[in-house]
Amino acid sequence: MRSIATQLLALTLAAGLPSARAADAPSPFSLSGFGTIGAARTDKDARIFRSSTEQESGARTDFDLSVDSVLGLQASLTLSNTLDLTVQSVVRKGVADSYDPLLTWGFLRFQATPQVVVRAGRMRTPFFMYSDSVNLNYANPWVRPPVEVYSLNPFADLNGVDALYRTPIGATDLELHLFGGKSPLDVRHGAAKLQAIRGAKAALSVSGLTIQAGYARSNLSVQWGDPLFTTLNAQLMATGNEHVAQDLSGNDSKASFLSAGFQYDSDRLLLIGEYARRSVDRYTVSSAGWYLTSGYRFGALTPYLTVARQSQTAPVTTGSSGIAQIDSLISLFNATRNKPQRSTAIGLRWDATRNVAVKTQLERIQPGPGGLGIFLSDNIRDDINPGGPVHVLSISADFVF
Repeated sequence: MRSIATQLLALTLAAGLPSARAADAPSPFSLSGFGTIGAARTDKDARIFRSSTEQESGARTDFDLSVDSVLGLQASLTLSNTLDLTVQSVVRKGVADSYDPLLTWGFLRFQATPQVVVRAGRMRTPFFMYSDSVNLNYANPWVRPPVEVYSLNPFADLNGVDALYRTPIGATDLELHLFGGKSPLDVRHGAAKLQAIRGAKAALSVSGLTIQAGYARSNLSVQWGDPLFTTLNAQLMATGNEHVAQDLSGNDSKASFLSAGFQYDSDRLLLIGEYARRSVDRYTVSSAGWYLTSGYRFGALTPYLTVARQSQTAPVTTGSSGIAQIDSLISLFNATRNKPQRSTAIGLRWDATRNVAVKTQLERIQPGPGGLGIFLSDNIRDDINPGGPVHVLSISADFVF
């Protein structure tokens, strides 16, 4: 927390220093902010709705203000004609229901050539089409990006370097993005890390249509510490099933992530689609997800419809102990790491003013099979038998300043 405040204060002081430039010269410092005030509720008190898998609590049948609400501050300082510094801090509910400020951006940006930009420091991991605007909901049509896709890779921070190349090709704009580094993550009852991330992303834009595709590989470590893992791991080790225990937690997994998407935005019609696939060889499930959104603008109003799905492609482990009681715990462990669900959502965005958007969204979410989806439950065995659909009502006001 202190380091974030220190960096922002340093930028503010730098902006206020006397300058030898002319009085009408533009300031090298800029400061902006954004936020969301959101409320969500479900129609089933036994199903707790979250906007991300990092949250350990969420909305039940009463409106909850913590699920989607966020506040962000961004500062930039121009150091030279080719070098600038950007810092962004965000406050929203995270692991252990903490509201500690997070340093989401903190990078130096170097304009190497008119077409090439190199950045070093902390950036957003560019795994999704809307990675940079996940917290800036004003820039998105929905109350929140569809969780069926955006929960597939919770690693949000890239500590490393990237390079962006942009050039026109006739009427088409081409962007190539290369990136590498590492990404830490605190998870519920544990911690995880991506090491040696290396990836590439490409985008083509023409006449309101943007098409993107990306691929990344990394080493993955996951250290679980929840009671279910602790109990299961102890029983596996005690019965000579170390080979199964090695699939559940450790430092030796390989992971890959594939994504592709498109956005078509004309004066009135809005069409968006995205597909993503996470593949790992242990410690968590392999899964794939997709969504399609269509919307149409009537002045300041944009009604939209979204259909989405996430499904498991491989469990954490296919191993067994041959002991019924332990194998039952293995099935339960697989289910608690699995987040399958399918949903249909209708929503409305109202651009109330130039910098404020009010949104409402109603979703019908069917969790499972073999997991509770984005939901939590007070009964861990609900992960195996998730039951019928859950309806989620969300209302939000997004703003920028």
